[in-house]
Amino acid sequence: MNWSQLRGHSTQVEMLRRSLSRGRLAHAYLFAGPPGIGRSRFARIFAQCLLCQHYQDTDVHACGECSACRQMEAGSHPDFFWIGCPEGKNEISIDAFLGDPEKRPRDGLIYDLSMRPMVSRRRVAVIDDADMMKVEAANSMLKTLEEPPPHSVMILVPQNLDAMLPTIRSRCQLIRFAALPTSDVAELLLEQEIASTPEEAQAAAAMSDGSLQLATQLLNPGLRTLREQLYQCLSSADMNSVGSAKAIIEGVEGLGSESPVQRRNFSWLVRFAQEFYRQALLEVANPGAGGPSLTLDVRSFAERQRKQGVAGTELIMELFDRAVEAEVHLASNVGTARAIEVLLDDIGRISRKRRKLAHA
Repeated sequence: MNWSQLRGHSTQVEMLRRSLSRGRLAHAYLFAGPPGIGRSRFARIFAQCLLCQHYQDTDVHACGECSACRQMEAGSHPDFFWIGCPEGKNEISIDAFLGDPEKRPRDGLIYDLSMRPMVSRRRVAVIDDADMMKVEAANSMLKTLEEPPPHSVMILVPQNLDAMLPTIRSRCQLIRFAALPTSDVAELLLEQEIASTPEEAQAAAAMSDGSLQLATQLLNPGLRTLREQLYQCLSSADMNSVGSAKAIIEGVEGLGSESPVQRRNFSWLVRFAQEFYRQALLEVANPGAGGPSLTLDVRSFAERQRKQGVAGTELIMELFDRAVEAEVHLASNVGTARAIEVLLDDIGRISRKRRKLAHA
């Protein structure tokens, strides 16, 4: 692993390089930023740089060839520790830090960090999903953060910075990460063979908020089918709001019965509606600007509204505003299915009202 395998975080690498060149290696870092942008991977590469036997700390680089780097690649370095939320769980228990009750106090991450390094200059621990530590687990870390063992470095990677205890946050050096550029997300989707065409990759990247994770979700075949179904509905000159809402809700329910999954997918549908009208507005203003990635549904809808002149543009803007309002409703815990029903009903009503005014 090395920095060439990572996208979009050169500023953070340089920030660490300057800090280490001044002898300011922190005992604990908190990597904050949007999910799905590579912070966990960044943490692992940074850890390898700190353990590499060839380069100095100030280089913030890993050779990839020394025994330490090879052990990191194999996941067997005795001075590197990784903790994350177990699959199927929603929290990290105190056992990960203190060990099983019958083995305490000679087990767990806190004990491991207190020991002298075995083969490297230091011991490095990454706590992924750090915001999912149970309160007692987080509290068990406080003394280690306040009085860190010599030659130890901890890197915390939360999904939600606001969910971290203030006592934990205040004892770590905060490093903020930004979303990835759209071009980087599109290239990663193609490189990792998640998207099959550049057009598909670009479309998913444009809506991903700079997150490879979200872009990958968008390319889920079931969600992509729902997007196409919604676009057909929105492009219809005479929308059947009730029938369309029923079919779309059934499609969402078919993708997962769990409430968080359904809410996420309903949220994506609202985002899809916003993107539909945003693209249509751009196409009306500059025909052909969308290129080959613009769907036929958006193109035909935009062409129909362009013929209406100013009235068509105003309709698209009103519909876009209504789609934005639906996102606010979802965020305020309005019933997801009901929010989609009302959104499509309002879109049909607004469109009919505009047509009547145009023919009056």
